[in-house]
Amino acid sequence: MKYERTASFLRDISRLPPEHYVMFRDAVYKHLLPAIEQGAHTGQASWPVRLRVHKLTGTDVYSLTWNFSSPDGRATFRFVATDDGEPVLQWRRVGDHSVYDRP
Repeated sequence: MKYERTASFLRDISRLPPEHYVMFRDAVYKHLLPAIEQGAHTGQASWPVRLRVHKLTGTDVYSLTWNFSSPDGRATFRFVATDDGEPVLQWRRVGDHSVYDRP
């Protein structure tokens, strides 16, 4: 799957402590991307329960929780289509619960 990162995501990720970045990366590569490969974004498979993926109300933005306790790890993303119709995973924000202020 192709992906892109917004300026907000790049700013957020640069502020994450290294150990939080490792937890985020592990959640993405071990759980989120395999679910997308199985079709979770199209409804063909379910999202991993441990990530609590859900669509934010009234938006096309999804939320995932990559850690429940300290640190409170959250990220937002959405799918955008390229000119050839292929979906692209667009990372929007990463950090704590405050990413929901401007998802």
